[in-house]
Amino acid sequence: MGDGAAWVWNVAEDVCPDGCQIVDWFHAVQHLTDAATALYPDEKDSPKRQRWLKTYTDHLYMGRIHKITATLYQHDHADLAGYFENHQRRMQYLEFREEGFPIGSGTVESGVKQFKHRLTGPGMRWNAANANRMLVIRAAVLGNDFHDLWQQAA
Repeated sequence: MGDGAAWVWNVAEDVCPDGCQIVDWFHAVQHLTDAATALYPDEKDSPKRQRWLKTYTDHLYMGRIHKITATLYQHDHADLAGYFENHQRRMQYLEFREEGFPIGSGTVESGVKQFKHRLTGPGMRWNAANANRMLVIRAAVLGNDFHDLWQQAA
């Protein structure tokens, strides 16, 4: 799950080369909103802009990225079209949902906060080795597996 930044996909390839890469739905819709603004700059909350955004949000969800890019190229917005074109395989939201994948990063971000809360309290300082050990312990606690982990350590 990423926002479309190249470094995210580079890390994903290194860490999980067989993983499924998905552009976060919120970020994709934000780029689509930017496209609607570029296409209809003088019509902030106009019905025309809202209809376009609704129609193309549906296209985005259905994985019809070619419809988005064609419209943007037609109106000389190659920079905006490039984002969708570059991430087309990562924006197959209907397919991802059918396969049971989340399309938004909320769950991941919430999970990260559970670890961050434990590791970043006032005055806490960790070296990498101890932080990694604490991550294992925190995961065991959150997953109700601490007792098993403790037994293995003993």
